[in-house]
Amino acid sequence: MTPARAVAPATPARAAKAELGGELSASAGEDRRRSQRVLVRVRASLHVALNGKPTTFETVTLSVNNHGAMLILKQSLPPDTRFVLEHSGTKEKVACKVVRPSREMPDGFQIPIEFDSPAPNFWRIAFPPNDWRPMDDL
Repeated sequence: MTPARAVAPATPARAAKAELGGELSASAGEDRRRSQRVLVRVRASLHVALNGKPTTFETVTLSVNNHGAMLILKQSLPPDTRFVLEHSGTKEKVACKVVRPSREMPDGFQIPIEFDSPAPNFWRIAFPPNDWRPMDDL
């Protein structure tokens, strides 16, 4: 009997890799990212002017990277909305914008955001190196 082997979930990028004999095309989704995403919940405050009135929303991240995050918010914000994100733990602030339309989910709207410039220390976590890949064989 052979030992059990962990199998990664099927993704379009993995299918492309298999079709190309193990080589992953440059257009595959997982290789287009500028930095590693980390799934982590971080509390933050979103400071935005809506209809000319300063407004603050409490939010939490679903995932973060050096260039931004995916936030959960009780209301949607349109693409290109500019705001300041404040890390609740450090009180550090960074200028951001909404990069794509939000998606409504049961726990709120998923809002993809991008920092005006990369901020690798904003989240105060150690990101995996750029060449890091999950092990295929355990």
